[in-house]
Amino acid sequence: MGKVVRGRAGRESKRDEIFEQYSTALAQLLQAQMRTNGAERILHLGSPGATQLGEQLATRLTTGELVICVYTYDELEETRAALAGLGNVHVINDLEDLDEDEPPFDIVSCIAPYHLGRDTVIAQIELGVARLANEGIFYLAGDKQRELDRYTEALSSLARDVQQLASRGQYRVVSVNGANIRRSGRISGRKN
Repeated sequence: MGKVVRGRAGRESKRDEIFEQYSTALAQLLQAQMRTNGAERILHLGSPGATQLGEQLATRLTTGELVICVYTYDELEETRAALAGLGNVHVINDLEDLDEDEPPFDIVSCIAPYHLGRDTVIAQIELGVARLANEGIFYLAGDKQRELDRYTEALSSLARDVQQLASRGQYRVVSVNGANIRRSGRISGRKN
């Protein structure tokens, strides 16, 4: 029988375990909904599920590319190491690293980083929508128990016709077509 870890270390270990389960489950659910022909430019925002999603999508891309934008330098190094050898995957930690002259992305996805707070998730949604092609698709995955309904509402303030694509327990994936996105402004009611 293993030693029981108590106190702060035990709470942090449990939190990490829950976050890993969240990331893995949503990456699987999200990639199952993403329809690709192999030539798309895909942008995944955030570290939840980035490694799992990168491994799953890279094999489906032939001439396309996958760009993963994580939050911290440590996540950047970990994700790059995990996805080393996949030539069509690029890992960055700031969207400003992307060239302004690059075409918009055909698919943008985000697994809600609930652990970073509501404003960060909403900022990710805004950044993703701004980088999406008019004929592209934006995917948002999250947990109903971790404010996904609030994030879906925020996405609805930027777009018409947000659709729920899949659910597994409390996990959900919603999407919106780029043609349904209002390209002006920010999400209403967001703190600046």
